[in-house]
Amino acid sequence: MNINSEKLRQLLLDIERVRRRKVADYKTNDNIEYIDIANNIDKLTVPNNHLIFGRRGSGKTTLILASIKMSNNIVAPIDIQPMKNENANDIILKIIYSTLFEIQQSFNDYFNDIKKVYKKQYQGISGVICWVFRKRDKKIKNQFDECKTILKILKKEIYVLEILKSEPEEITYEFSQEGKHQNETTIRNEDIAEVKSAVDMNIKLQGGYQIIESKLSTTLSALQTCSTHSISEMKELNSTEVKSSYTRTYKKQTLLQDQREIISFLFNEIKRIMEKGIFIYLDDFYQIPMDTQPEITQYLHDVYKNCVDNSFCFKIATLPYRLRMNQKGNVDMSYKDDFSPIKLDYDLSELDRTKDYLLRILANINPGLAIGKQDIEDLFNNPEVLLYSIIATGGVPRDFLLMFAELVRTAQQDNAPTIKKEHVYTVVKSLRDDKDNNIEYDSDIPPELIREAVEILNEKVVGELNTNVILYPKVLEEKHEILLKNLTNLRYLHIIKDSTTSESKKKEEFVAYLVDMSFYAVNKRLKQGFDFRRFWEVDSKSRLTQLRQSRIWNFPDELLQKYNIE
Repeated sequence: MNINSEKLRQLLLDIERVRRRKVADYKTNDNIEYIDIANNIDKLTVPNNHLIFGRRGSGKTTLILASIKMSNNIVAPIDIQPMKNENANDIILKIIYSTLFEIQQSFNDYFNDIKKVYKKQYQGISGVICWVFRKRDKKIKNQFDECKTILKILKKEIYVLEILKSEPEEITYEFSQEGKHQNETTIRNEDIAEVKSAVDMNIKLQGGYQIIESKLSTTLSALQTCSTHSISEMKELNSTEVKSSYTRTYKKQTLLQDQREIISFLFNEIKRIMEKGIFIYLDDFYQIPMDTQPEITQYLHDVYKNCVDNSFCFKIATLPYRLRMNQKGNVDMSYKDDFSPIKLDYDLSELDRTKDYLLRILANINPGLAIGKQDIEDLFNNPEVLLYSIIATGGVPRDFLLMFAELVRTAQQDNAPTIKKEHVYTVVKSLRDDKDNNIEYDSDIPPELIREAVEILNEKVVGELNTNVILYPKVLEEKHEILLKNLTNLRYLHIIKDSTTSESKKKEEFVAYLVDMSFYAVNKRLKQGFDFRRFWEVDSKSRLTQLRQSRIWNFPDELLQKYNIE
């Protein structure tokens, strides 16, 4: 393929189109081509709760969209980023509200189909029903009545959540026991007793639907009597009629917790009637502060535990090590027991495998162009230039796509027929801004610590050791995990191999890290005299010799202590 070909021009436009996919486009984005080398789509169709881990650009959103495309369930894909500055209660409310809205749309379609059959049989032939069809008609009538009741409860619950969204964190209701001002609505003790009696009676007579509907009605009655007047103001307004009054204060959180039973009930009934489960996908969950996350995951997990017959599950997409599911000191939930993790990041120890994966992604962005992997490889001056391009992006798919597009443009500007190493070194420096600009968003430790660690990498590893690969002692890697994982999420470091040995210390275990190429690419070339470790090369015994001969290094403990990080 020629570097100035029309096919390539169109491919670059397609890269720009897909670079910022959004889960909100799930209904209109039909051209999702996900290269599924680990059967992740099949995993997500299972009604388990899943954790999708991957760095920025690893394909989390694309996986969600591809999974939805293959799903026959009711799906609620939710982008968490717009909610990142809100408190846990408001985030939960928005998640549940959005989910119930999706359910309502699907159930309306289902109910309308039932309604058509019902009207045809019950309102046809002047309302006269042939006795031959009585058994079948009874079934249709029961379905119609049942769907009508569910839709009524569903709408009422959506209305409750809509009111709660606008309420403050503490809600004070004012009640009068006798009389009422003509402009005010109040609840008397007799009204409360009447509601309670009705609930008890409905429990005995009509079962689950009436229990849930009565609870909803009670909540709505309370919400609709919310007044801004104090007791003294209330008495002053109506001193002759109101003999006594009282206030009751509820926390928004308590009212929200009370909705769990109703929500679970609705999910169970929707699954029983429509034979479809409810799947919630939470994209960019890492945008929520770590201290806020446990309350949200716990709420959804409580709903999940109350659901039967696989009627509900939720999937969380986040950065590695940017998820907290338990409050500090608690261990209620665990990755192993309560979730099925999916890891999208791959190490660089098998560089050929990574290369094949990335070329397949690139070639399948627009299948209609009929671009093959070999067409893409031919754009590079030689195989090593392609490998260096992959190394420069740490194997992250979106980074590779963006870099490829910039490499093509840079080669075109130079009137070069192919992409050369000098183009790689030029482009990798321009991609550094994305890493630096996302420190505050992609880290959960002080940004100052990240910046200082970056300077230390630049000075000590790239400068003094003069190399791009380090072996980090496993025992210290665990101790410094929070810093190393943040640097990895930000793509300043890339994991080559999570367990290896050293030629100089054979009895010790290490984690092999690649320092990002943006540290040592200078003026269209590598830093002069730089020891660029060809970590992917093996010897005659298939050993990663260059990797195992790399320098041993670690951050000083004092760095983390300086920022009170243990």
